[in-house]
Amino acid sequence: MVRPRLLWHESGVTERPKRTHGPARSLRGHLLLLAALLLLPALMVGTLLAAELAARLKADAEEILATNARAGALAVGRELESTVLLLGALGTSPHLDRGAEGLEAFHRQAREAVAPLESFAVFARREEPSRQLVNTRLPFGAALPTMLENGATYEALRTGRPAFRPPQQLPMIEQELASIAVPVRRGGEVVGSLALPIQPARLAALLRQPTSSLGSMAFILASPDVPVASLSLRGGTVPAPVPAGFSAQIGARMRGILRGPGPGGQIMLMAFERVPVSDWIVVLAATREEERRVWLDPALNSAALVLLLILVLAGIAGWVIHHLMRPLWGLTHGAGRLPAGGVRVAEFEALAEAVVDAQNAPLREAEAARRAADANLILARDAENDRLLLRSIVQSAPEAIFVKDTELRYVLVNPVLIRIRGSTEEALLGRTDTELMSAELADNFNQSDRVILAGGGVQEYETTVAFPGHPHEARTYLTVKAPWTDAAGKIAGIVAVAHDVTQRRATEARLRDAEEAMRRISRADTLAAMSLGVAHELNQPLTATANFLRAGMRWLQGEQPDAQRILAAREAMQEAAAQALRAGEILRRLRDFIGRGETEQHLVSLGPLVADGVALVSAARGALPLPITLDLAVSGCMVMADEVQLQQVFVNLLRNAIEATEGLAERGLTVTLRREGRQAVLRFADAGPGLPAEVMERLFQPFVTTKEAGMGIGLSICRAIIEAHGGQIDANPRAGGGTVIRIALPLAEAMLAA
Repeated sequence: MVRPRLLWHESGVTERPKRTHGPARSLRGHLLLLAALLLLPALMVGTLLAAELAARLKADAEEILATNARAGALAVGRELESTVLLLGALGTSPHLDRGAEGLEAFHRQAREAVAPLESFAVFARREEPSRQLVNTRLPFGAALPTMLENGATYEALRTGRPAFRPPQQLPMIEQELASIAVPVRRGGEVVGSLALPIQPARLAALLRQPTSSLGSMAFILASPDVPVASLSLRGGTVPAPVPAGFSAQIGARMRGILRGPGPGGQIMLMAFERVPVSDWIVVLAATREEERRVWLDPALNSAALVLLLILVLAGIAGWVIHHLMRPLWGLTHGAGRLPAGGVRVAEFEALAEAVVDAQNAPLREAEAARRAADANLILARDAENDRLLLRSIVQSAPEAIFVKDTELRYVLVNPVLIRIRGSTEEALLGRTDTELMSAELADNFNQSDRVILAGGGVQEYETTVAFPGHPHEARTYLTVKAPWTDAAGKIAGIVAVAHDVTQRRATEARLRDAEEAMRRISRADTLAAMSLGVAHELNQPLTATANFLRAGMRWLQGEQPDAQRILAAREAMQEAAAQALRAGEILRRLRDFIGRGETEQHLVSLGPLVADGVALVSAARGALPLPITLDLAVSGCMVMADEVQLQQVFVNLLRNAIEATEGLAERGLTVTLRREGRQAVLRFADAGPGLPAEVMERLFQPFVTTKEAGMGIGLSICRAIIEAHGGQIDANPRAGGGTVIRIALPLAEAMLAA
């Protein structure tokens, strides 16, 4: 029995607590009641979860059955649609319009087409719907049976739409077959019908669900309650016919779930899905035992598991309560201390330790104060060391360093800044730029400082100014300013570092002058090379001009040239004039490049430009054929270029390829244009003898040539033009012999994006 505790009042008198109605319940009783109250909701929740699991599994079973029925309907629908498409394709055969000879050819064609379906095709005309003209089941010319008046053929001829019939006993066939028929049209009119029987076993095989665990039978119905095909999914005999009125229960619904008498009269769960193309109904049925096996057994197992878990928890709770009461029994029966054994209770142990803690509290507080003092001393020493380190860095840095507060007053300066300003530390600290320099210069400095104080982040800028530390020259400083934040994260001022970059900028200016001088020298060298190649580059347009003029003179020969020859001569003269102007344009562009080092660039489509180059080379060859294969991407390869200079490059490369393969039977001249990433890539390939390795490496250098009368200028000029357009040109051996010249130019969109 629990002893009542004594209460102490201000009067110093203790008294026992008053008893309420009846004896107090023991702590063990309270704990057992608490355990029961905790386990009761668990039992209720477990029961509800088991019931919910049963309902969910039952719904899942119906959904599985409906899904399998839908899959079977889709399979049947695909089979029927493919058959309709096959018959429709056969119906377009031109053999049907050619009389008896055509019917024999159609017989062979239809027999081959329907052979994979393990069936045969039947054709009848509208004029004689009962007479079979073609039956691929029998040899052509054999005696053919008559058509059924209630068959699919008559329905297709009557309605003008595909017809689907459930199994019927066809003439001369000892089994019932389902039939599909489609109308044959000519000029929008129905002139005949093509029919195809289908084995019910073939349709039934489409209903098999190899991965399903629910469903024992499947069947296909045609309205009203006419069986088309059936299948036993669990082995055994084929199920009995569906009871009458099954289609009436379904009505016009496309899909659903029914529970009622199935094949054989037993109660079954049946999922149905209507096949849209034929209006047949695919039904998947499961017995009551199968359905219960899916949801009832797991639900019972779940309920048993919940009950077992609650019993285990009740046993654990009883064990804990029993061991928890042992130390309490010792305390309530005057042991004066916690007995050995039993469950350790933190509150009881804390009570025993409270007295010891109260006795040791002053000692602990003194030790904590001593440790706090030591920690503060260490922090103060570390802060002083950090301050000294920072001051050492600031004082010894080669750059000018200073710090301003939010009023833009100097609060820290280093010796470099003092030397630049030509002043003292005392004269700078506590003062602003407005007080130390001209108003215009101070306004510039203050403006950038206020931007940083307003939260503008780090700023970097250059300033050229003459300070008193170097009064006779203006020096350039690269200054980096950043906000100075305090411990609370607020901006407390500005920290700045100024680096003297005067010498660096002067050196950069000298380097730019030297680079410009080198460019002038390079242009002079290029001029020397180009002056040797002017005749080389002008040869193509001048040769073309001469050829066009000679052609025009030939067309004008005779006393009275006809109008066609005069028109051809005029066109030749125009082409000659265009080539002469082109030669002048080459000279003008060369003069501009030499004078300014620039070219006139605009958007150019490479495909048409290469094609024009081939036309120029063809004109220069006169009547000789031009063995060049073009593979050009005429769109999507736009570059910024000088059209005349690029065409000179293309003409030069084409002429070199033609000369390298002159006299060969297989010349293999090919020009390809492709878009590769952000570049347009041209390849000029020939099947000539190729180039030696030592010549290949120096091919684009001036005065390197493999021709007996060559000057070695053309390819070096080509490289100069391509590189002036930001591209690259190189040469590589061709697989199988020959040489490939590759040109890569940046696309216009890539240049604009850069």
